[in-house]
Amino acid sequence: MAINANRSQFFWTPILGWALMSCIISGAQAQDETAAPALQTIGQEGVDSDILSLPIGGGMSDTKGEVGTTIGPYTLFPSIEILTGYDSNVFTTSAPTTGSMFTVIRPQVEMKSEWLNHSIRAVAFGGFGFYVSAPTQNFQNYGLLLDGKFEIQQDFYVTAKIGYTRNTEALGTPNVSFAQAPTVVDSIPIEVSLYQRFNRFFYQLTAAAIRYTYYDYSTITSVGLPGSSRDRTDYAERIRLGYEINDDTSIFIAPGLEQRIYTQFINSVGEQRDSNSWFFNLGATTSLGPKTKLEGFVGYQSLSYIANGSSTGATTFGLSGTWSPNDKLTLNPQLLRSINESALSNYQNYVSTALGVDFTYEINPEWMAVGGASINTAQYNPAYGVANVSPRTDYFFKGSIGLMYSLRPQVQIGPLYEYTNGWSTDVAAGGPSFTRNMLSIRLTARR
Repeated sequence: MAINANRSQFFWTPILGWALMSCIISGAQAQDETAAPALQTIGQEGVDSDILSLPIGGGMSDTKGEVGTTIGPYTLFPSIEILTGYDSNVFTTSAPTTGSMFTVIRPQVEMKSEWLNHSIRAVAFGGFGFYVSAPTQNFQNYGLLLDGKFEIQQDFYVTAKIGYTRNTEALGTPNVSFAQAPTVVDSIPIEVSLYQRFNRFFYQLTAAAIRYTYYDYSTITSVGLPGSSRDRTDYAERIRLGYEINDDTSIFIAPGLEQRIYTQFINSVGEQRDSNSWFFNLGATTSLGPKTKLEGFVGYQSLSYIANGSSTGATTFGLSGTWSPNDKLTLNPQLLRSINESALSNYQNYVSTALGVDFTYEINPEWMAVGGASINTAQYNPAYGVANVSPRTDYFFKGSIGLMYSLRPQVQIGPLYEYTNGWSTDVAAGGPSFTRNMLSIRLTARR
C-alpha cells in the first residue's frame, strides 16, 4: 500500500505539469540505423539515447550549394541519401558470421518559415534498409518533428516541440535483447519552453515528456524484457539560468527533475522500475566565428527507484557543435553521458558514455574526404535483489572513412568504409563480442 500511495503522488505531479503545458501550447498557436534529425540540443538533459542517438562516427558530409526551394513564406529543403554495399557481419556474432549485400535509403524534407517574428519548422524523414541475405534485419523507420517559436516581445518568447518517430534497435548497439528481428520503438516527444532575457541575464523554463512504446518482432533473450515491460513515459522539468559574458559566449546553470513511469506497474520478472531523479549542470556556449559554435556542460545526476529505494548516481557531461580550424576542415564533436533504462531483466539501468567526432575535409572543389570515429561504453548496474549478477561494461567502437565526389554542387557520390568492434567485460552474460566491416557506395543529393 505504501508503494501504491507513493506512485499516486509521483504520478499526479507530472499531470499538473501537463495541464500547465497544454495552456501554454494553446495560447501560443501563432537498428539506430536511422538517426532522427534531433530538435533537441545537447544542453537539454534527460534524452534517452536509444531514440535520439548521437550522430557520431558516421562520416556525414556537408553538401555544398544547399539553397532550398521557396514556397510562399516557407523554404523547403529536400534531401536523400542512398547507401548500397556489403556488411560482413549482419548479426554481430563472434562466429560464425553472416554477410549480406544491403541498401539503405534515407529521404528527408525540412520546411522552415521565413516570417519576420514568429517561426515554425517541420522535418519529415525516413530510413529504409534491405538486406539480401538477412531479411530479418530489414527496417522501416520514419518520423515527423515540428518546432516553433512564438515571440511575446523582444527577448521574451515561447518555443514548442512535438513529434512522432519510429526507430529500430539495431544489433551491434548498446542495450539490445532480441534474437533476430530487431525491436521497434515508437516515441512521441513533446516540449515547451519559456525564455526571457534581461540585459545580459536570461532564464529558460522547460517542461518535456516522451512516450515510448516497444514492439518485439523476434524472440527476446532469456535475460531480456519484452516490449510490454519497457513501455513508459518520461517527464522532465528543467530551468536554465545564464549570463552572457559577451555577444559570443554565455555561461549557465541548469538544474532539473525527471520522472520515469512504466505502463506496467510490475513487469514480467516482478520488478517495479518507476523512478525519479534530479540533476544539476554547469555549462557554457561559445561562438568563435561563423563556422565554430560549441555548447557543453558538466554536472551530476541521481536516480532513485520508488519501490525499493535503491539509487544510481553518475557524473554527466556533454559537448556538441561545429569547429572549423580552417576553411577546409570541419569537425563535429559529440560527447554525452547519461543514465539510461536497461532492456535487460537483471540490470536496472546503465550509464552510457558516447564520445566521437565526425569530420569533412575539402581536398579540392570536386573531392571531399569524410569520416569519423566514436567509442560508446555502457556500464550496467545490477537490478535490486537479483542474486549472482555483477556489474558489466560493454564497449562499442566505430570508425569510418570515405571520399565524396561532387557531380554537381548539390549531388555527391563516393565510397565509404566503416569498421565496428564490440566487446564486454562479461561476454558469458550476454555482452557483445564481434567485429564488423561495411563497404558501400554513398550517394547524397540536396536542394
